[in-house]
Parts: sequence; C-alpha cells; structure tokens
Amino acid sequence: MSDHETRIKPAITTMVPQLGSDSRRMANGEWDEVKLTYLVGSEQLPNQFKPMLYRLVRRDVVENGKSFDDALCDNMLRLLDAINGRGQNNIIRGENALKGLPVNIEAPPAKPNVLDRLMDRDKVREYEAWKDRQELGITG
Repeated sequence: MSDHETRIKPAITTMVPQLGSDSRRMANGEWDEVKLTYLVGSEQLPNQFKPMLYRLVRRDVVENGKSFDDALCDNMLRLLDAINGRGQNNIIRGENALKGLPVNIEAPPAKPNVLDRLMDRDKVREYEAWKDRQELGITG
C-alpha cells in the first residue's frame, strides 16, 4: 500500500476548524485545508517551493494514481503551510488555545520596500510598531 492509501485521517477535536466546512468532509473527519491555507505572493516563495511541488505532484500521480489536478491542489496547500514554519506555529497556537493559554494571532505585516518608504509612511509605521511589539515579546 502507498503512503496515500494508508494515511491516517486526523481526528477533529474542536469546533473551530469545522466552521463553514462541507458536512461530507466533516463526516469523514477531514480537515478543510483550503480554509487553513495562507497564500503568498510569488516573491515570497522560497527557492525550494517549485522543485518540491514538482516532486510531490509527480509522486502522487505516478505512485498513488491521483489525477494531476488533485495532486497539485493537495500538495500546493501543504507546501504553502510549510513556508517559514507557518503550519508549525499554527499547531502550537492551537494547542495553547486548547489548554487555555493566551494566543496572539496577529499576522506580521509585509516588510516595506523602498517605494513604501517614500510613498506610504503608514505602512512603514505599522511595520515598525509590529517590529517593536515583537522585540518586546508582545506578538506571537
């Protein structure tokens, strides 16, 4: 059996991930990965993204018999969670929330470029304020 066929479906333990999900997906005990995905601009994709995506899609199509579209969607969603450890951070935050610990879900703002520094001072101020909060340990 392939990894795809033997993959254990994670048990949904809280109500939060289910909000607005398809009832058939919930009945199967599946996570709605589309809702949990964080899309980024092409300039933010790491160099390893395209080769890794190619290898994962190729493996799913050749070894697991998936259609190209299914393999592409499944693996792209998983890889986008891997960028900068976002998926790991979200799991840790979710565990903290389940245990009643405070969780800060503030997303970091985009780093301002040279044009932003000249044209959009508000974006620069927002980024600097976020950076100060991060240095003080206020953000998650």
